Order: sequence, then structure tokens, then C-alpha cells
Amino acid sequence: MVERHADPQHLCIYPFLAAASEYVDTTGITLDDLIRAASFERARLRGKARVIEAIKDGTIRKPVIISPAQADIELSSYPFARILVSCVGDAYLVRRYALSEAKAAHERLSEDSSLDIIYEMSEEFDIQMDFFPHAQDQVLMAFSDYLRFTTNLRDKRWKLVNRGLKSGKVKLSKSDFVRVVQEAMYERIKKDLPLKVPNEICKVIQGYTVDIKRELEENRKKLGDVGFESLVKDPDSFPPCIKAILGNLKEGVNVTHGGRFAVTAFLLNIGLTEDEVIAIYKNSPDFDEARTRYQVEHIAGDKGGARYTAPSCATMRTYGNCTGTDDICEKVHHPLTYYKRKLKLKAKKKKEKTVKSKGQVEKDEKV
Repeated sequence: MVERHADPQHLCIYPFLAAASEYVDTTGITLDDLIRAASFERARLRGKARVIEAIKDGTIRKPVIISPAQADIELSSYPFARILVSCVGDAYLVRRYALSEAKAAHERLSEDSSLDIIYEMSEEFDIQMDFFPHAQDQVLMAFSDYLRFTTNLRDKRWKLVNRGLKSGKVKLSKSDFVRVVQEAMYERIKKDLPLKVPNEICKVIQGYTVDIKRELEENRKKLGDVGFESLVKDPDSFPPCIKAILGNLKEGVNVTHGGRFAVTAFLLNIGLTEDEVIAIYKNSPDFDEARTRYQVEHIAGDKGGARYTAPSCATMRTYGNCTGTDDICEKVHHPLTYYKRKLKLKAKKKKEKTVKSKGQVEKDEKV
């Protein structure tokens, strides 16, 4: 059993720990204090800052704590931030905020990653692990726990078949284990969000949520519009499967590896540049520009391989990416064929409309 760290400075880094909640409880702070008392204004402002930092930067600043009073403000700001996110009630914000808190904690955990902190996190999240004999940079993790926390990690390197498995345990580098812990942190933070906050409380703190909603809207305009409608070529002509994947990316939903490959290849095939495709992924909850660029360039054939073509309809069905079929879907076998046929049909209708309009004008002139 690892003794929990009760040091407030430590808890400020990991405010989602059970020990952090216990510490806040011992301070005697009430919900009414947190949302109304003038003495907690700094905690409320810091809570709002946490959420705005998540929206703007995708991570949350961890200030240097130099006094118990500052620690109390930082720890109190975490539950208030969760209340703010809940009052806004936006699904994308929930994912963005939870991931940002987890990434900030992961950064600090990566810097420390001592045996004590690794064991503490393992106990906190009920993860069975131990260090590899005679190698403290290698971790052995129960495969059931590995599967539990890598479900949303889409890169192929996280698939169990690509890992060493012996006696029911997965061998990981310490840095990869810490990355798995980030997923555990994310799930803990996202759990129960949005909270069921009474409307009267949301009204009391609406002065803070107004700023958050404004920042959220500006972020959506910056990443949403630029990343989608203004880049793609006639998105109304896309097949339903591609529209569904793009819709999930726009809303910040984690898309499967197969879905990402399909939409990336499709967009490259119809003429988008690599930079335009990368911009589309910026709303993804776990966006990593360097890794995304590498993968897009690989699909584009820039890494010395062949340029990939988008998967066929049969492959899309096999991997569960075929959604919402329509009449055109029944007549084609490939998303690119769908797109070309839809463009031809739209061009034909436009031409017929022009001819009809021209005929009407000539008729009117004769009259």
C-alpha cells in the first residue's frame, strides 16, 4: 500500500485524486461559499481560467504553489471549474476540458515519474503493475488494465497485438505507462460531467459562464469553419460515411484509426492539401500536430510509399464506418465513386435549371 501524498502542493497538480477531495472536505468549504462568498472570488476566477485555458490551449497551466493559501485557491478552483463546465452543458467542452486537465497532469507526471508517484497513480486507479526485474524504465501491466485504458488510443502501436504479452502482463516503457495513466486521469475527470447543477446555481455564476461561452464560440469559428466548410470541396456531395466521420471530428469526438484513415485518404484523393487535412483534425480531443502530420504524409505517399486510396464501401462496412446509406450508396462500391456521381447529378440539375430558365426568358421575350 502506497501512502497517499497529503501535501497540498502535490494535490494541486493532481486535483482529481481521492486525496485531493478529502483535503478540500477538511477545509470546511461549502458550495455556497464557493459560488457566492467574496473571499472565494480568486478561486472562482482561477476556475474560469482553467476552462478558458482548456478551450484556447488544450492544456491547463500549473502555477508554482508557494503558500498554503495559494494551494487552497488552486484546489478550490477545480470543483468550481467542473461546475462551470456543467452549467455551459456543451459535450465538446466536457471532452476538451477533461482532456486538458489530464494532459496538464500528464506533463508533470512525465517530469517526475519517480517510483513513488508511479506506484501512487497505480493504486489510485487500481492498476496492477510492477517494474520489470532489473529495469526500472520498463513496466509490466496487467493486460486487463491495459485494455481498460487504451480503448481510445487510436494509434496502431497501442494495439495489444503490437505489444509483448507474457503471463497475462503487457510490457511497456515507463513513458508509455505514464501515457496510459493519462487515459485513466481523463476518464476520472470526465466521469459524471456534466454534473446535475441546479438552474439557480447556474444563474448565480452566469457572469463567469458568459465569458466561457464566448471563448468557446470563437474557438469553434477559428477551428470549425476554417477546418471544415471553407476547406472541403462541395461537402454536400460527400457520401454519408465521410460526412459522419467529419461531423465527429468537428465535435471533438475521438474517431477510430480506420475512420481517420478513410477520411484522410478520401480528402487527399479529392485534392485537399496535407496542411488542409491536418487543420481538420485540430478539433480532435487528443490532437498532436507532429504525429498527425506524419500520418497524413504517410497516407499521401510522402514517406517513400505509395499514395493510399480511400477504402471501398465493403471495407468501410467491415470496420463499422458505413453509416446512413442513401439511394446513391446502393449504386456504387466506393466513396470516391459516390462523390463523383453526386457531383455529376448536381451539375446535371444545375444545367437543366439553367436551360429551363433560359427557355422561360426567351418565351417571355416573344410574348
